[in-house]
Amino acid sequence: MNKISVIIPMYNAEPFIRQCIRSVTDQTYRNLEILVIDDGSVDKGPAICRELAEADGRIMLLRQENQGVSAARNTGIDRACGEYVFFLDSDDAIHPRLLDEMVGRAEGDGAELTFCGYARLEGGALDEALARAWEEAQKAREQGGGDSDAAPQGAGDRAAAGKPLTRAEGDQTRWQTVDEEKTESWFHVKHTDIFSGIGGKLILRSAIGDIRFDRSLANGEDTWFLYQLIDRQVKSAFCENAWYYYRAHAESVTNSAGTAKGRRYFECSMRIRDGEYRKGRTDYAMRWEIVLAEQLKRSYESLRQWGEREAAADLRRMAASQMGHPLFREICLSDRMLFRCCFCCYPVYVILNKLVRILAKGRSR
Repeated sequence: MNKISVIIPMYNAEPFIRQCIRSVTDQTYRNLEILVIDDGSVDKGPAICRELAEADGRIMLLRQENQGVSAARNTGIDRACGEYVFFLDSDDAIHPRLLDEMVGRAEGDGAELTFCGYARLEGGALDEALARAWEEAQKAREQGGGDSDAAPQGAGDRAAAGKPLTRAEGDQTRWQTVDEEKTESWFHVKHTDIFSGIGGKLILRSAIGDIRFDRSLANGEDTWFLYQLIDRQVKSAFCENAWYYYRAHAESVTNSAGTAKGRRYFECSMRIRDGEYRKGRTDYAMRWEIVLAEQLKRSYESLRQWGEREAAADLRRMAASQMGHPLFREICLSDRMLFRCCFCCYPVYVILNKLVRILAKGRSR
């Protein structure tokens, strides 16, 4: 069986880290190393990790001065020993069969990038989802006649033994595997939301090579990392099951609220748009031009609400610069007008935007 290195960056995650790590140690796939990179935490998170490491030798706590999540993930990549790396955020959790199914599909189909759907859940709902998932895994173990104290033979074990998935087993998870060209289409079009985060991605470590997370990006560092990976032409497999549990909580909102003030917040979208535009792939570039315009509008609305006048003025100047890009002229007329109105006559924009939403809601009924 090929080893998986699970990389968990951690900063002041005391309320969540135990559940996060337990969701990994309880995986039906056992050949793991769990690298928790403590990025200068000042709470009891590191003590919890040390406690868990005493009970499970696969857990390794790596400490460093606070440098940010990108630096922590880079440390994890540099220290990983597994054939595959899997990224998990310290406040999230995963289904007990996820890694087993992922490595089985990666080995069976030769996919360098394997990922799954995600469920955005609040604390109580996440607890319930994990409990249900564990019950399902236990039931599958009993039906398979396995030892109740041992991990069942899952997809990863069968792949290592050269055994194909049966029809019944395939029915349990819904998979799609595509070639390199289709993977790019997934990134730019079909699964853009899923590719906005690195959580829940299993990647062949040799495919990563020298790619690292860009510490200069204030937002979108996950997307930029994945863009560089996919640009190297990788085959991918997608599990439709929502088996990555993303925790929605107040801290995550607070931590992201103040970042939308400068160019760095939008740098990722600009880089991808310009990269695809230079390659002559205007369809993909156009999609990122639209994403960028929406990001600028939403951020400007937020800054106005927070009373951040200076930052809002900087964003107006940035928006004016972006309106000079050749692709901006390709956006539909009504969206261009709404964008200009947002930055030039905000009170009118608020009224028009409400009307647009009401009309859109009416058409969707």
